[in-house]
Amino acid sequence: MEKIIVGACVADLTAQREERLRQGVEKQGYTLKIFEKGKFGPEDVADCQILFGSIPPQLLKSASKLRWLATASAGVDNYVADELYPNPDVILTNSSGAYGVAIAEHLITCTLMLMRRMREYEEGQRQHRWKYLGKIRSLYGSTVTVVGIGNIGGSFAKRCKAMGATVRGVKRTPSEKPDYVDELYLTKDLDQAIQGADVVALCLPGTHETQQIMTAQRLGQMKKDALLLNIGRGTALDQDALIQMLQKGLLGGAALDVASPEPLPPENPLWDMGNVILTPHVSGNDSLDYTTDTILSQFLENLPLFAAGQPMHHVIDRKIGY
Repeated sequence: MEKIIVGACVADLTAQREERLRQGVEKQGYTLKIFEKGKFGPEDVADCQILFGSIPPQLLKSASKLRWLATASAGVDNYVADELYPNPDVILTNSSGAYGVAIAEHLITCTLMLMRRMREYEEGQRQHRWKYLGKIRSLYGSTVTVVGIGNIGGSFAKRCKAMGATVRGVKRTPSEKPDYVDELYLTKDLDQAIQGADVVALCLPGTHETQQIMTAQRLGQMKKDALLLNIGRGTALDQDALIQMLQKGLLGGAALDVASPEPLPPENPLWDMGNVILTPHVSGNDSLDYTTDTILSQFLENLPLFAAGQPMHHVIDRKIGY
């Protein structure tokens, strides 16, 4: 019988989580190897049939026995190229479902900060200036367009709906409309979906189909006081066009957790804009315990399915990128 070795590099792997992982692996008769981030190389993965967690793509070719790569991320654009793998039959799964809570709360936070002019009030605090700035806006009664209505976009949409917004969802393929979405559009109807929206949130994977999907023309169709949020990939929008529109006062503001390139160069004008919230690709990350625990749970749920040769959850079609 073939000896199955699982190599794992998981952030915030506490003693309790490591024991849970070890028990799950050994229950299948497999052997666990724990890797420390940045401190393992080709020789460490060479005998692994399964790799789990944050695995550098350049190491995959060295894992000549690899049969399953279980990434700790939701986005897998760094893992879809066939030439990365020792053979074309390697199963790729992601951790979709682990990041919805963290990223949705990030989006809600940014939306309310911009609507309630918190950046301006923060500046007033720094200057010891006690001054009322006038009108603010509310999610209640607003129209929010969520482009990419998967786990992450759907989690944001649910919260917006609960706060009294009208929610438009945009997705690639037809499906039944979720109850937390008021209007459902296909990607081909994106122009219509963003018309009149107070908030447009890009929650998209990095694929050739989403590259520059938010063009200068589409940005120009948005309301003058609209907010643009992007937590998927920086490549999903024309960033230069966004900068120009913000500089000209043609958009109300933006919250960007992703940029192109990353890290964003220090001379980029976005850094100094008062109506822009910039975060360094951390809206999901592994900083929330719920996220880490869910990533681990999903892997342990898939493990016996892999062992039995049964269909697994969260399998990625590398040709389309999700």
